[in-house]
Amino acid sequence: MESSASGGPGTEPGAAARGSARASGGTVPAAPGGGGSATPAHGAPPLLRQINSAHVLAALRGAGPLSLSDLAARTGLSRPTVGQVVDQLHAGGLVADVEPGHDGAVRSGRPARLVRFRSEAAYVVGIDIGRNQALVTVADLAGTIVAQHRGVTSGASSSADLLAALRTAATSALGRAGIRRADVASVAAGTPGLVDWPRGAVVLAPQLPGWKIELARELRRSFRCPVQVENDANLAVLAERRHGLARDAHTVVFILWGERVGAGVLIGDQLHRGAANAAGEIGFLALDEGTTAQPDEAGRGPFERLVGAEAIAEVARAAARRRGGALPSFIDAAPGAVTAEAVFAAAARGDAAAVEALRTIAARFSRGLAPVLLVLDPDLVVIGASVSRAGATLLEAIEASVAPLTLVRPRLALSRLGDEAVTLGAVELALAEAERRLLPGPALA
Repeated sequence: MESSASGGPGTEPGAAARGSARASGGTVPAAPGGGGSATPAHGAPPLLRQINSAHVLAALRGAGPLSLSDLAARTGLSRPTVGQVVDQLHAGGLVADVEPGHDGAVRSGRPARLVRFRSEAAYVVGIDIGRNQALVTVADLAGTIVAQHRGVTSGASSSADLLAALRTAATSALGRAGIRRADVASVAAGTPGLVDWPRGAVVLAPQLPGWKIELARELRRSFRCPVQVENDANLAVLAERRHGLARDAHTVVFILWGERVGAGVLIGDQLHRGAANAAGEIGFLALDEGTTAQPDEAGRGPFERLVGAEAIAEVARAAARRRGGALPSFIDAAPGAVTAEAVFAAAARGDAAAVEALRTIAARFSRGLAPVLLVLDPDLVVIGASVSRAGATLLEAIEASVAPLTLVRPRLALSRLGDEAVTLGAVELALAEAERRLLPGPALA
């Protein structure tokens, strides 16, 4: 197991919290202007109080200490309203006063009241559950990662085994951060398979043995706070919108491509889950005559068998036997060591067999990608997980292969979030719930 106390690639301090309202599927309305800005906070309806509080917190996050006048200018709220909102947030522990002069600014005259966002008031936990490992991330209310821990799950043969591994990994991450479970305000977990997200239950996960479970209920035994469960590819697309390449894209498809293949779809600020929460399960596409969507004994769908990590290695072995080059000698020396990552490395060095293998996989992948493009017409398709390390050779091959199968040239990109996309998306989801519960207003009723 490995532990770390630093943020992952693509993590921008404060970015997760700034996007948290959208991560839950809703939006924070724009700052009110005109007459609406003068509404007193204490006399306002509960929803308006909550909106005003959200504006003030959004202005404080990542900005350092601000005066009440600064907050009024940034939010469009009146100075008295800001003062009342700040008092409410201070009473709730979300805002703290800063001694004049401690912000580094030089001011003349009577010292203004300065306040800051207390990102340390509570913490959230994001969990990525995989067949081989679980990645647990702890972040503060600004979205800044304070600790991570990777736990091995490859030995799990039942849901009980996997749950035990998750709990151990979570305990280690919290210990690394020096945080008590009582300080955790919200938890979100990403898992392969179909998720009944209102209930937090995994209803189908062929890739994980026995993983049909009321996961939110089980995790609440360890965390005395709200727990959300979401499909892993759905969380990955949230992370890509907040931290990655899709910040300005309206319709985004994130393809989680490693041993398995799945897609998360974000349209505007809404995840598209489908009527039965089965949207994006492209790993079960049956493209060849005579095949069905049924998984094999390893839990892989037909499309995963065509383009997954194991298929990449198999195609590379066949290409090496035909083409020669450096890859055959590597295969002869260590046949079991030919992995997708080894093929990517050989292709980057220009090995002919490896390049041919990637082109073959790209052609197969494009057959599954084309229907997604024709149905959704997304602004951007981001390819993530382990296959994103294949680099430009694979991306260019996909672009060439998919072009004749579509009417409009798609915009494709490789994610820069590495293997942290799912856990970063889980942090986003947890932050949205924490904010909803902690803000003054209807959420606390």
